[in-house]
Amino acid sequence: MKKEDVIIKLIEESKESTDKRLDSIDINLSEHMRRTDVLEQLHQDNQSRITTLEEPRKALILLKTVVLYIAAVVGAISAVLKLWGK
Repeated sequence: MKKEDVIIKLIEESKESTDKRLDSIDINLSEHMRRTDVLEQLHQDNQSRITTLEEPRKALILLKTVVLYIAAVVGAISAVLKLWGK
């Protein structure tokens, strides 16, 4: 074998090896992108669930505020009535 033939053979083997690695990288990248899309969708679903779960909490806070306001008004009216002796 000539020196040039050996070099050509080494270059071809290197190219084949590089092609295989690139194919593997492409497959891994495609899989990674698919998983990333799945994770992004799960994140969006979780965000909508969080929003849905926070709405009742806001309603409870508002209800608590209204109940406390009504209790304060009833307490004030009761105190005024006691002062007037009724």
